[in-house]
Amino acid sequence: MKKIFILLWLGAAVLLQSCSGGKPKSAVSKQDLAAIKKYDEDQAAIEKLIHDYPLVPEDDKIFEYQDQNSPLYTELKARYKNDLVQLKQEIEASGAKMVMIILRQPESVKEHAVLNSKYGIPYIEECCTQLGLECMDLSPILNVQDAAKITLAPKDGHWNQKGSELIAGLIAPVLKKYSDAKCKVTYKDSERPETFGDLAPHEDRILDGGKDLPYHLVTNAQGLRMDHDIKFPKTKQHVLFMGGSQIYSPFLDNEFIATTVLQKQFPDREIMNSGIIAATLEDYLTLWKERAKFCEPDLVIVQTNGGDITDYFFTARNHVARTHRPYQPSPVEENFYNTYLKR
Repeated sequence: MKKIFILLWLGAAVLLQSCSGGKPKSAVSKQDLAAIKKYDEDQAAIEKLIHDYPLVPEDDKIFEYQDQNSPLYTELKARYKNDLVQLKQEIEASGAKMVMIILRQPESVKEHAVLNSKYGIPYIEECCTQLGLECMDLSPILNVQDAAKITLAPKDGHWNQKGSELIAGLIAPVLKKYSDAKCKVTYKDSERPETFGDLAPHEDRILDGGKDLPYHLVTNAQGLRMDHDIKFPKTKQHVLFMGGSQIYSPFLDNEFIATTVLQKQFPDREIMNSGIIAATLEDYLTLWKERAKFCEPDLVIVQTNGGDITDYFFTARNHVARTHRPYQPSPVEENFYNTYLKR
């Protein structure tokens, strides 16, 4: 899709140059051609890596063969922490307040992923403490809930309408606490990208995802999951949610997702949902640098969980990373892949 956008842009540039009487080929710079070549090379490398390393460890698979102190998990944790440090620095450099929220399905929905939480959540909390980041772990409350009442189980483990209302209620105190948070950076309209999120702008359609759970997706002009556009200059506090599918909320209509519920509860704020399915902190970091920061958020709520750490495994990144760059295995990863996953 990204390549298509690049080619369309170049085609438009050539057409405009031609209409203005210039030489068409001068509209395509060496830099543009180099970018296309690099993109093609990256896609070819990713395809080869997926062919050579097709297996992605599921949930607790890593812990079936190695414990939390293994070289592999140590390496994955280091990647997570490095991106957390960078994300904190980037967000706080704008003057915005960053808060971490640990949010995942109740363990009864995914019992085989218990170790991801058992080992991952304490590490995330430890990192946040070291960095002076506020971190709210919602899993103790969610784990005692009846999963059938707050998720779409047994078809899917994501939130139903009641679950979203519960999540919104748990997060609302954070919005109240930081009502005075204020970004110190402003951008000119000419500096802003077309979109602040990764979704296509102006979506209004019914999706299903192959689970017979149709839902209504609406996005604004800026590629965020919300039903109205963000206006500048700001007249309200901007609250940006960054997270994975627990924030995006697949299989639930826009009007029922947690960020929409919060918007109704806090009409004096602008609640923005930039959720990305199957994302890690690296995805939030690159999204922030490329797009999200330009919506001038005052408060940034970042959703994470223990699974975000094991999702740094190179085969997972080659399948879903928003960077669309190839991820080569480290020696530790390659050893694990060849020794355990190929069994």
